[in-house]
Amino acid sequence: MDNDEHLRDERLCVFLIDDDASVRDSLSLLLGIRGYATRVFDSADAFLHAAGEGGDAWAGCVLTDIRMPGLSGLDLQRVAGERGMPLPFVVMSAHGDAAAARQAFRQAAIDFLEKPFDDADLFAAIEQAFARERERLAAVRREHTVSGRLASLTERECEVCDLMVQGLSNHEIAARLGISHRTAQVHRGRVMQKMDAGSLAALIAACREG
Repeated sequence: MDNDEHLRDERLCVFLIDDDASVRDSLSLLLGIRGYATRVFDSADAFLHAAGEGGDAWAGCVLTDIRMPGLSGLDLQRVAGERGMPLPFVVMSAHGDAAAARQAFRQAAIDFLEKPFDDADLFAAIEQAFARERERLAAVRREHTVSGRLASLTERECEVCDLMVQGLSNHEIAARLGISHRTAQVHRGRVMQKMDAGSLAALIAACREG
């Protein structure tokens, strides 16, 4: 992958959480030099408070220490999961704790980094997290696109679309809906155009996504 690919992902951000100011400063500087956008927090509670004011639109990854006053990094992972926050986690610790590492991975952490860690390991973990985020965002975009197209159909076009997906011909659709064959053809054409489907198979696939 292009080392500068993350620079083109304007929405992706590293949300850095550590109660140690010197660690926050050094890591935010390192990530900034590398080209990553960052937001810095001194506690899990501060992160969750900010996330509650628009975190559903956040994208990127969380880079968090484990041992902090208040909620720990592992607690934050759990709470984020309970709240349905999709951000992947990279967990850091200055203490080689195998049990904590196992818990982090059970909670779907991308990686568990023991301080001091190699910069390359940090960048690799972030890029892995960003790759997961790109896949999630692409799926969201596809879903929104299909949903918008379906919403653009009139009530009659929705009926025609449903029958098309069931495999009915124009004659069968016309008979089922009590309309002329020509009218069924017109509706069919509008459905295909609005759904941006080049074939019946593409229409069926789009409707299943929606």
